[in-house]
Amino acid sequence: MVRPFSQRDPIDYCPGDTRYRCRASDPLLACDHRRLVPRGRAGYSHRDLGWVFRNCRRYRSAGWIVDHFTWQAIFLINPFLAGPAIWIAWRHLPESYDPEAPPGIDWLGALLAFGGLGGVAFGLIALPDRGAWDVSVLVSLAVGLLFLLAFVWHEGRTRSPMMPLGLFRSPTFSGINVLTLLLYSALDGAFFLLPFDLIQVHGYSATLAGAVFLPFTIIMGVLSRWSGGLLDRVGARVPLIAGPIIAAVGFALFTLSGPSTSYWSGFLAPIAIIGLGMAVTVAPLTTTVINAVPGHQTGVASGINNAVASVATLLAIAIFGALTLNGFGRALDRDLQSPALSSGVRQVIESARGKFVIDPSLTTPLGADRPLAEAVVKESLAEGIGIAMLLAAALALASAAVAAFTVRPSGVHSSPK
Repeated sequence: MVRPFSQRDPIDYCPGDTRYRCRASDPLLACDHRRLVPRGRAGYSHRDLGWVFRNCRRYRSAGWIVDHFTWQAIFLINPFLAGPAIWIAWRHLPESYDPEAPPGIDWLGALLAFGGLGGVAFGLIALPDRGAWDVSVLVSLAVGLLFLLAFVWHEGRTRSPMMPLGLFRSPTFSGINVLTLLLYSALDGAFFLLPFDLIQVHGYSATLAGAVFLPFTIIMGVLSRWSGGLLDRVGARVPLIAGPIIAAVGFALFTLSGPSTSYWSGFLAPIAIIGLGMAVTVAPLTTTVINAVPGHQTGVASGINNAVASVATLLAIAIFGALTLNGFGRALDRDLQSPALSSGVRQVIESARGKFVIDPSLTTPLGADRPLAEAVVKESLAEGIGIAMLLAAALALASAAVAAFTVRPSGVHSSPK
């Protein structure tokens, strides 16, 4: 999907001054009002405000729908939002395109990418249940990797690639995409697991679990303009190092959360710290991506970076889920060794293995032993989630290291080739 949209490049070069341009990808902030945006600040609001409000709506509305209807109904949110968005884009977005983009759509590249990512994701998701040596797991992982290798080979030879490999000759562009992959894997993996911690371990309703994300949303929204000013004052390199480190602290604090941890210490403090770290990071990340490539290729650069963030989400859910269930199972094995557990309690604990959702009906027949079984399962699940949160912290720190080695101190002020 990258290349077709990249040919409609999100930059309208403004007549008379090549230092300024309108951002067709951000109509409410730019082109609809014909606001001029300096190139060094092209990513000022690209992800922070749009991403923030999108996630704010997602978590609150989805939680309410789960509580009052069924979880499948949350997918009905998308058509109601997509319809008006399509109409606004059709009626109000000015046309823009890259005159140097080759014609055609890279259908084969899209197919290879789809097959590669699908195979890897399936293998990682099936890994906890079927084991590392299961034929279906090994075949899906092998086929997925082969498809991805074929995708890279194809992109280097096709006339109209959806991912031009020449862009990756820029160390900054390559580094910022690796940073995106690592940091958004950490963020999306942690946020995928957090509702299970809130609902299954701490007993929150789905609506309250969604509301827990509000501090993150508010901090990102309030600090977005301050983040843009920080980018102007110190450049992109310092925020891209400091922001992920701050976020890593928040991820690490999640590991201290257990069944008896309060909201204030177990959730509010970590999620506020993560919000601060992401607020520091997002604006310079987007700006650096755009500034790292020639002006006529900013569309495909932005598309690739967005695709990398989406791939990070896909892989994070598979990897973090597998890691959590593995840690959950190991914790259950340890607790099952206790001689104080009755056979009924052992049977209930075993039935919880490999699942994120704890079925309350399983513990009902236990009577007086029910609290013991619930405590063992909840503590084990919290321990598995804590292991995954450590991975999130490590990925965030790794993304900071990537920024330190690949982003130049003056990267935000550099001009395109």
